[in-house]
Amino acid sequence: MKTLLLTPPLLQPNTPYAATPILTAWLRFCGHDAVQADLSLELLLKLFSADGLSHLNLDDEYRAVIGDVMEFLQDKNPSLAKRFAKRGALPEGTHLVRAYEQEEQFGWDFRGLDRHDRARHLCSLFLDDIAEAAALIDPHFGFSRYAEHLASSLPNFGKIQEALERQGRARSPSAPSVLNSKAGGTPAIRSADAGTAAICTAGVPPALLFFQWLEELTDAQIQKYSPQLVGITVPFPGCLFGALAIARRIKQTRPEIRIVLGGGYANTELRELTDPAIFETVDFITLDSGMLPLLRIAEGAEPANFVRTFVRENGVVCFYDSGETPVAHDTLPPPVYDGLPLDRYFGLFEVLNPVTRLWSDGRWNKLVLAHGCNWKRCAFCDTTIDYICRYDPARPSTVCDWMESVIAATGFNGFHFVDEALPPALLAGLCDEILRRELNVEWWGNIRFEKRLTKELIEKMADAGCIAVTGGLETCCDRTLKLMNKGITVAGAEEVLVNLSVAGIMTHAYLMYGFPTQTLDETFQGLETVRRLMEEGVLHSAYWHRFALTAHSEIAREPERFGIKLLPETSGGFARNEIPFDGQFGYDLAAIGEALRTATYNYQHGTGFDVRVTDWLNKFF
Repeated sequence: MKTLLLTPPLLQPNTPYAATPILTAWLRFCGHDAVQADLSLELLLKLFSADGLSHLNLDDEYRAVIGDVMEFLQDKNPSLAKRFAKRGALPEGTHLVRAYEQEEQFGWDFRGLDRHDRARHLCSLFLDDIAEAAALIDPHFGFSRYAEHLASSLPNFGKIQEALERQGRARSPSAPSVLNSKAGGTPAIRSADAGTAAICTAGVPPALLFFQWLEELTDAQIQKYSPQLVGITVPFPGCLFGALAIARRIKQTRPEIRIVLGGGYANTELRELTDPAIFETVDFITLDSGMLPLLRIAEGAEPANFVRTFVRENGVVCFYDSGETPVAHDTLPPPVYDGLPLDRYFGLFEVLNPVTRLWSDGRWNKLVLAHGCNWKRCAFCDTTIDYICRYDPARPSTVCDWMESVIAATGFNGFHFVDEALPPALLAGLCDEILRRELNVEWWGNIRFEKRLTKELIEKMADAGCIAVTGGLETCCDRTLKLMNKGITVAGAEEVLVNLSVAGIMTHAYLMYGFPTQTLDETFQGLETVRRLMEEGVLHSAYWHRFALTAHSEIAREPERFGIKLLPETSGGFARNEIPFDGQFGYDLAAIGEALRTATYNYQHGTGFDVRVTDWLNKFF
């Protein structure tokens, strides 16, 4: 059975998402004909082209320069840096104007960027201006997500089904004009209504432009490969609508093709699925590690032999799991990349922070050292789900074999290890193997700021090519770190951060506010810790996330122990993950979040250290 594996919109465009290269390799390893395509990338390339911009009715300046901008961001023409590093080379919308205003305010020479990086930064902001215009045409559009608000906290499938049907109805003319850079050099972004009124003859209604493009891209892939089975990964809520739009189009044009949906969204949100409506669009929904579920479907197995798979039978959702032992992570083949246009991915350097930049810029080959988490005890985490609770590492020699194979296939020697948390023992072995083989690589990944990450191990990591790590400092408060069973202390984490900094390894911290029982004073303490660590130069980047209670966490199972009360949920038989609760905080969490993020944004740009943390918070109350 020929299988086509698809990445739906929208994900970061700098490097392929990990799912389809891994699953394509696995199916081929098992003797199946498998191919892959990245419709997220293709949709963005369609937008960021002279033809794509013509649908936005932009000034000719935008269309004239977009081709060169894309070539530069795709590393095809580095000599364009000299041109784009100078003001006036790009028409200016909101993001570029703001950047130049900040430059005039701070006089920081774009934080000392060299000409090439300055040009990448300005070209990235130019694309952000276009993306903002695109969002006025289609409110669902976001640079790395599409219709995310439709998929978040979605107990009933009816809302997204209605949106799909609305998008698919007959198209009527009109498409808005949204950007104009002619007004004395100052850009104007009009409202969506004003833009729609301005243009009435472009042939595609505003909310259907990207939907139409996605259907055209889907048709092209189906025509190219003529698959019998299509697998679509849905890693995040922001990919669900695009995935279902793809599936819907295939069902309309080639109803005989079978469609399977899987990925992180299904694994966390759809475990209690009973609503059969989604099976008008797809045939199978799989949970957890996709190797065996996808293989059994590709083999044409009977339902009794399916692995962790939902289907619809006689109008009712049925779940089949034969109980097969998952494939050992160490036995997997290396990812493959044929079918993905590696020379057309493009990086974005939007924020003047070297660690934040890693997510969106650079060609990082994504690998997993170990399935699951070696700690798997954090009370806020999905500790009952396979992707956390089943820890299954590969051997260092296997990982290095994968790395060598991927370098040969892609030509890129940078790696992003996308583990839940890189295990120290495995890290030590991996570094030894990298050094023994004398591999010339750079890599980064997520760790735990724990005592097992010793100074000696950190030095070895740096020698083996580690350039950055990310990790959870969470509340930055020992009492709540203990309550959540994080397994670290503030002092211990600070020691690890110092050692990482001395070794030349950049750091990013995931931070949390609104955790059950967290007081306002503890929030102040957490921000002060972040301020001090950043001023001392041992923490280089951070972001505050509001605590969300998930159905698969220890806190959801024992809410009384964490001082919260669960609130009634809306039950609709579709998605269930985030659970409403009453934490009785007594202060405005939304205002706190704005204050924390604003302060930390300033810190990581080297400013605001002299402002008292209480003053940041007072600005938003």
